Amino acid sequence: MASVNDYITGKILAYSRLALYAIKLVNIPIMGDLIKKKLHKTVRSFEPELIDLKTASELIRGSGKCAVGERVCRKIHEDSVFTESVFLNELAEGMVKAGKASYVTENNAISTLQKYQSNPLIISGVSDKYMEICCSLPETCVYWRMERCGITCPDRRAPRFREPGVAQLPLAEVIK
Repeated sequence: MASVNDYITGKILAYSRLALYAIKLVNIPIMGDLIKKKLHKTVRSFEPELIDLKTASELIRGSGKCAVGERVCRKIHEDSVFTESVFLNELAEGMVKAGKASYVTENNAISTLQKYQSNPLIISGVSDKYMEICCSLPETCVYWRMERCGITCPDRRAPRFREPGVAQLPLAEVIK
């Protein structure tokens, strides 16, 4: 799992570039299966999960700080469609200090997600807490590219989000 420091220093981009390169190698006989397993293990450490807008709104309202900034991986795909992410708590603080995001109210953070309703929302763990809600772009997203190669990424069965719109207690405690 990446840390807040990995995000503010840009190391997360190096990790993403490496993953995108490794995805190109998953079809190599024998070696490809090993690469797939390593990619799956690495991506699961971020605990990415698909969430709906109602759940994202509950998580935002339960956070201490919110910031909005350009989708982190867009630096790799500068010609891709612009979308934004919502950063929470320590990640919000770090991204604002690094000049990569701006503080917003809870309502503005939710409005940001509403602007990109056709983009799947993915929440990811950073420094052992869920602090990034991304309006993912399936064409370029590392998670979605892995999916297309047969590596399951965003957890669709996660017990924390089994009921749409319900941020259950374990997650709420992790975010605080």
